[in-house]
Amino acid sequence: MNHLPQRFAFFALGVVINSFGVALITKGALGTSAISSVPNVVVVPGEGVVRAIAQVTKIRVGTVKAAFDITLIVIAGVMSLICFHELRGVGVGTVISALLVGPIINVINRVFTFQHRIQALALSRDGR
Repeated sequence: MNHLPQRFAFFALGVVINSFGVALITKGALGTSAISSVPNVVVVPGEGVVRAIAQVTKIRVGTVKAAFDITLIVIAGVMSLICFHELRGVGVGTVISALLVGPIINVINRVFTFQHRIQALALSRDGR
């Protein structure tokens, strides 16, 4: 009995939900989830690698996130080959997720344009 279609359906739903969550957490501008912390907080204090690159290059956040995720997959693959002499921990789901989460975030960011209202509300509460 092959459950592969069902597994891919659940995986696809998970990728969409994950993308939605990352987009909304980023728009909230209150911090990130643990899984997004590396690309979102490393390098520039208060700004993450992904956001900083997106702002400097004027490339959409989702596009930069996809490139960043693919870079991490390549690094993980190389390290896996060096340490274990085989590919471990990087599967087809990892690659699909890296390729799809960023573009889905771009779509969500185009559809939900309430970020400026959220930031204005946060600034007004901080007294700025």
